[in-house]
Amino acid sequence: MALARRTWEPGSTQPHQRANTIRWRWPAFVIAMVCALTVPPILVAALASPPGSVFSGYVVIARDAFVYQAMWRDGWHGAWFFHPAFTSESVPGILLYPWYLWPAHLVGWAAGPWLYHAARLAAAAALLVVVWLLVAEFFRPRLLRRWAFVLCILGGGVGVLLPRDVHLGPWITHATEMTSPGSSVADLISMAPHLPWALALMCWVMVVALRLRRRAQLWLPASGMLAVAGLQLVYPQLALLAVAAIGGWSLLRRHRCALWFAAASALVQLPYLGYLFWVWQTAPAALRVIRPALEVGDPFGFLVLSHLVASSLIVIALWRGRLRGDLLLPALWIAGMTVFMFAPGISGTLGRSFMASSVPFGLCATPGLLAVLRLVRRRQWRRRILTVTLAASSLFGLFSLAQPYWIATFRLDPYAEYEGSDEATLLGRLAPHVSRRDIVLTTYLDGIFIPAQTDARAFDGHPDMTIDAAHKSSEVLAFFGSWDAGQRAEFLRVNHIGYVLTTSAVFRDRLVDDAPLRLVDRQGSAALFQVVSE
Repeated sequence: MALARRTWEPGSTQPHQRANTIRWRWPAFVIAMVCALTVPPILVAALASPPGSVFSGYVVIARDAFVYQAMWRDGWHGAWFFHPAFTSESVPGILLYPWYLWPAHLVGWAAGPWLYHAARLAAAAALLVVVWLLVAEFFRPRLLRRWAFVLCILGGGVGVLLPRDVHLGPWITHATEMTSPGSSVADLISMAPHLPWALALMCWVMVVALRLRRRAQLWLPASGMLAVAGLQLVYPQLALLAVAAIGGWSLLRRHRCALWFAAASALVQLPYLGYLFWVWQTAPAALRVIRPALEVGDPFGFLVLSHLVASSLIVIALWRGRLRGDLLLPALWIAGMTVFMFAPGISGTLGRSFMASSVPFGLCATPGLLAVLRLVRRRQWRRRILTVTLAASSLFGLFSLAQPYWIATFRLDPYAEYEGSDEATLLGRLAPHVSRRDIVLTTYLDGIFIPAQTDARAFDGHPDMTIDAAHKSSEVLAFFGSWDAGQRAEFLRVNHIGYVLTTSAVFRDRLVDDAPLRLVDRQGSAALFQVVSE
């Protein structure tokens, strides 16, 4: 095994182009196959559409996809700053989600499932390619690279085999990946495009730092700092984590160029971090639609349950003295993300740092796997142990690739995967007549479709993008179900509602005689009312 060494020694010639092609043949096949596996669930869900419904185009965390589709619509209409569309409050535009808003000035006309999945597949391929480049920086032998690649992209724990809450005496713990998705690369590539893009940028920053051990052209650190700038526009905490890990590693390993790169990357982050602090001080309401942290559990659930095989192999690598050299970089990555997730005072804003944790765990586990195999003399038993270890470590990754098929086949998220055909027809007719100044009142489950398919805002929609979502949802249910005409009229006036949409014939009949409402369109059991001023 060779750790963090040059692929070829100084003075030797660079490998022939044909050799380089052969070296990429196996990872290219794996990357293509893994990306291809994420496509059939979309077709399955489309074929499984229930009567009276249309397929939304999204399967995995479908509710979030409508948020990004709405942002693409905003970008296509010229927006450079983020304005929440799933809440009725008017808040100032802020510099968030530029990865959706800015490219939409060119491609926003295609806002919808086709653009979403094209961007997701491109991001998934980019992430897998950069993970392979990162693996190649640490390991020279071909087999070690392949083992590490499998551990990195399919790595995960045993949470799928356990109940949600695991009782260890009086202490209750649970695996992180079962409450907050994204810890495995295989999990990320089926999710929103910005997630794999962010981790691809983070891994590339690591690749740049490692390549700076050798003499490099100026474009390399420039690309790394550009990646840091892009990464912080998606997840600033991941940019901080990458720079902190690289800075600590370069100090310990005395890599001067990498240290200068870390310092320059830290300076690159200061303007945007200062901007976010200014927004937090001057317009805190603008950040109320941002969910700063996910439920990540506890350190035992993360380090043990979520990475059981990898953590065991890391312990073996430490025992055998194999976790050394430049492998300190992913080790510091693990330490940093653990601090970010669980340290009091900062975990509430930096908790998302566990994203793609399978990568540093896989890198650090690979020398432990080699140490285990070297303890076994018989080749046949080595193969068995290798197969069992890789299969056990890949349990969650394989589950992540299979889960979209399960969701699509059994329609496990029907209210986001599918939209009532009557509602879709009404929104299609409404779209040319509204803008973001108009607010549409409807129930929570129907509200997620409004900003994604029209330019209007929803009074309440996505739970994480609606201010006071629970309170508003209860108000809406009362509006349709229990309030009298006077209460409804006052509610519409106070909240500046422009349209009321219902997909229930019962609710439609209750509203039809309200003075402020004029029935302007109907389709089946769905009805659209316009609020008219007296």
